[in-house]
Amino acid sequence: MVGVRDVYIASSSMINVDRHFNRGYKELAGVVVKDVIEGASVEQPDYIVVSSMFAESSLNQLDLATILTQHLGLKPVPAIRVDTGESSGLAAVEIAYSLITAGRADTVLVVGVEKATEFPTRVTNRFLSKVLDYEVEVLRNITPPNYAALIMKEYMKRYRVSREELTIWPVKMHENALRNPYAQLKFKITPSKVLNAIKISEPITLYDMFPIGDGAAALILASSKVARKSGREVLLVRDVVSATSRPLYLRDDITRFESIATLISMLRRKYGFRIDDAVYEIHDSYSIYAYIILEELGIARRGASYKEVENLVYVNVSGGLKARGHPFGATGVYQVSEVYNIMVKGAGGVRFDGTFGLTHSMSGPDYNSRLCLLERVV
Repeated sequence: MVGVRDVYIASSSMINVDRHFNRGYKELAGVVVKDVIEGASVEQPDYIVVSSMFAESSLNQLDLATILTQHLGLKPVPAIRVDTGESSGLAAVEIAYSLITAGRADTVLVVGVEKATEFPTRVTNRFLSKVLDYEVEVLRNITPPNYAALIMKEYMKRYRVSREELTIWPVKMHENALRNPYAQLKFKITPSKVLNAIKISEPITLYDMFPIGDGAAALILASSKVARKSGREVLLVRDVVSATSRPLYLRDDITRFESIATLISMLRRKYGFRIDDAVYEIHDSYSIYAYIILEELGIARRGASYKEVENLVYVNVSGGLKARGHPFGATGVYQVSEVYNIMVKGAGGVRFDGTFGLTHSMSGPDYNSRLCLLERVV
């Protein structure tokens, strides 16, 4: 096929992020798949892309895409599982987007699913550490929270920011989550509660990071000829871009997430993306990461993003990873679903009538990053 085809989001579905002790991953995925297929008026997708980060560790399951497709009773179609660590969900969207633009499919079902609460926290944290280099970092007892702590210390020192000033992000995310029916942590917190919570890795406390939860979310991506048949409002997937970066221990400046800056610059040049005409979902797994991501995207001034958080109405309306929850391999699919809902139907009492939606997902401290640009088209 000559040329590149447009890709649209035709439907989305999510379940609430929670500790679903009484529901297995097949049941969680089954709920959202049934809902998303009905929403798109699609009988059978041409392709299935599944994202999960912990399948081998928490489920003892290889080839998750095949097993899940068999369980769902779908007709024989190609099915693949994607794993890029914490950004797996958005990587699945990237693969689906590429399949349609290349003419390999007209409809792709994207399913993100994760079961992470069946084990003690220390075991799940060991699973999570595998997003780092096992031979170089993990065997030296370096964990993701350790890196977040190092980055926060350096950020505070470099920009002369107090620890209390950095509590504004988690406080705001908990407020946003109160309006989100899919959120895991629907309660308010105060700056003092953030500061006095259990220390995870000094100066990171429990309320600076995401809760562990199970979840499932699904999307139907479709070509123009299929998406338009539904009669519903659809969003154009303008592009999905990604990049890797150097490990933290080889960076000159650990307060920079440079691959994000590279990717957003690319989208601005190529598509005329405007920072002030978009709704965002960003990967705030740790509060310090949120501030840096805001700065790299150009939403806030470098070293001063904490001063601007209160005025950011259209950033992480969901409550973000911090309060909506972070079901790891499913998170990127949740982010796209949330932006889709805010732009098409409204969510959490907020509707965005502007042009663009942008989701950002990454693994570790920007070890890889992905951006998905959605656009409202007439």
